[in-house]
Amino acid sequence: MAARPRAWALMLAAALLLALLPGCERADDAPLAPSGRPESLVIALTPYAGAAPAFVALAEGFFEREGLTVTVQRHPSGKAALDAVLEGKADLATVAELPVALAAVRGHPVTILATLSTQSDHAIVGRTDLGVGSPESLKGKRIGVSAGTSGDFMLDVMLVRQRLSRADVRVVDRKPQELAGALASGEVDAIATWEPYIDDARRQLGDRAAVFPSDGVYDSSFNLAALRRFALQRGETARRVLAALQRAEQLLARDPAACEPIVARSLGKAPGETRQLLARSRFALTLEQHLLVVLEDEGRWALKNRVATAAQAPNFLDAVYLDGLAAVKPRAVTIIR
Repeated sequence: MAARPRAWALMLAAALLLALLPGCERADDAPLAPSGRPESLVIALTPYAGAAPAFVALAEGFFEREGLTVTVQRHPSGKAALDAVLEGKADLATVAELPVALAAVRGHPVTILATLSTQSDHAIVGRTDLGVGSPESLKGKRIGVSAGTSGDFMLDVMLVRQRLSRADVRVVDRKPQELAGALASGEVDAIATWEPYIDDARRQLGDRAAVFPSDGVYDSSFNLAALRRFALQRGETARRVLAALQRAEQLLARDPAACEPIVARSLGKAPGETRQLLARSRFALTLEQHLLVVLEDEGRWALKNRVATAAQAPNFLDAVYLDGLAAVKPRAVTIIR
């Protein structure tokens, strides 16, 4: 009979060892939902492949398993989603880093809870029949852009690469979903935008489209953001949201084919097109030092170009909330406090 207690002790030790191994923060079949009534929150989502972890978490019930009841708002851009948070209409937003940088410069107490994905999916799309056949041919052209978005920042970066500035082009402000139509109608000669609007423009123009990707010039991140008071007052809620998103990240890595239909429905795209969009994104919940560097660069750009005004640049450490992700995925937090 002495062998049985020893066997149980060995099994217990093995289980504890597995729980401590890297990548074993949570088991997929572990009970997650806390006791008590579900907590409600509103997430402002964007029809963008970079938000795929949120789409998957919703469809697979990962938020519910964390004791959360989520109401979804749909917005055409991350900037619009973040505006909903700033106006008190939503608790969380999926958004690129630039609108967060601009909001911080303007004095709004915004903070990023985690980066969901990074991608190289921005580009300038021009019409060859209107004289846009190369990046240097943008001089003197009308360029459509959504002011205050990552496309706005990317346009300046691309112009600088050609030794041009905004004074050398005519910028036309349009909503993200209006850009492809403005280019097709001839209202503008080129647009600076991101997927899926690049594909929309290419599809409408056919062989008249000239596409200049931002690869190697600008890579964007897509993030989960909130007001700072949400992170400070509802820290446990933030942790549960991130735990649900981590499970979605793991499913995207383990079984991308199962996630494609979920994302396709969320984007309103065909499965094949969705597969291409997902392939351009790298999904991993992180808070990396590079994010802080990019926020600071974008803050300086905004002040220099009067995209936003302030007496001085903010401390962008206030624009990232480390404790939530550190509790769920500690090795993913590399920002130096």
